[in-house]
Amino acid sequence: MLNSIDSDSDNIFVMERTNDVFQKSILEKKVDEFIKSVKNELILDLQELDTLDSVTLAALIRFKRKLTETDRTLKLINYNENIVRIIDMAGLGEFFLD
Repeated sequence: MLNSIDSDSDNIFVMERTNDVFQKSILEKKVDEFIKSVKNELILDLQELDTLDSVTLAALIRFKRKLTETDRTLKLINYNENIVRIIDMAGLGEFFLD
């Protein structure tokens, strides 16, 4: 799922582990609401994730594209080496990682 941590200038969302497709659809709805209503960049904290499955990776791609359309960015933070490896294997290193 997704928990929000609001700081003074950023909205940070912590993604939690889930294999439940229903939970992932809720995640997408929450992020879509954020994109429509908040004009800040989206920061996703991946500290709770050990890996990325294809559904989650596809959702991250959609989030980034929607944000790019409105001149905003998606920033991934606190990710582990396994997530870096998956993103790189998918050919998305430059797309996601700074």
